Amino acid sequence: MRIMDLRQLEYFLRVAQRRNISIAAAELNITQPSLTKSIKLLERSLGVRLFDRLARGVELTDYGQTLLRHAEAVHVQVGDASSEIAAMRSGTFGSVSIGAGPAWLRRHLPLAVAKAAERHPGIRIKVGGGFDEELYRSLRRGEFDFVVAELPQAEDRRGLDVRPLTSDELGICCRAGHPLTRRRRAAMHELLHYPWVLLPRTTRAQRRLVALFAAHDLMPPQNIVETNSHAFLLNLLRHSNALTFTVSKTVEVEEGAGLVMLNVPHLKVRREAGIVTRRGSWLSPAAARVIDHLTAICAADPQN
Repeated sequence: MRIMDLRQLEYFLRVAQRRNISIAAAELNITQPSLTKSIKLLERSLGVRLFDRLARGVELTDYGQTLLRHAEAVHVQVGDASSEIAAMRSGTFGSVSIGAGPAWLRRHLPLAVAKAAERHPGIRIKVGGGFDEELYRSLRRGEFDFVVAELPQAEDRRGLDVRPLTSDELGICCRAGHPLTRRRRAAMHELLHYPWVLLPRTTRAQRRLVALFAAHDLMPPQNIVETNSHAFLLNLLRHSNALTFTVSKTVEVEEGAGLVMLNVPHLKVRREAGIVTRRGSWLSPAAARVIDHLTAICAADPQN
């Protein structure tokens, strides 16, 4: 078997991402026949078919899915190596790209970034928001240097290292003056009489909420509005009798003014959050400085 080269892997990766040879060729600035020939040579060297040719593009075979996983890892490692060498040559702090969950965008991370920017003027920091699974996918693809979010379960930590920093409690949130606030304790079935506003169902928090209702033989809440915007969600709560499932610290920040947490014992869940990195990845001095500040901030206030 002939050893594949990095260019072949990059070509394969682009076709796998775009699912279309014509689009991939245009983005790679090569001709379609050249790209097709490269893919066929790679398939011949491996002795397997990597793509199924369809009428409107291509689809990865099982062999292709396996190679994709490794190709993405190689792509990230080559990028890490280039970044490390560039930092060594320039002697600068370099840059850092951070993925963050909604709670971290509101608390702790802004302060850590502010401190890093103040003390290291040459630093360059990029912050992107998202939700657990999508953040981890982006991290594995090399789009982020590290992520701060709810920590993945042990079985979901393939290729990842985690550093716990905070813990928090999930519960039911609503506006002050909501009819259910008159009760010292609210029963789970009572919550189903009100509309719900939730973040995307891809989050672990949402799956946990559904599981808790199922464990008590209740149908899960019916979501009337699904949004990626936490700010929109909180404003909607203020103007309605809707309920949501979120971290308790929400009501203690400016965005959460006018909101309260209900006392629903069976729907109070603790979770751990912190820093997640690719196993064995290189972290720039810029990333290390932000992590240092964030670690110190969380040690002083370990709830988020």
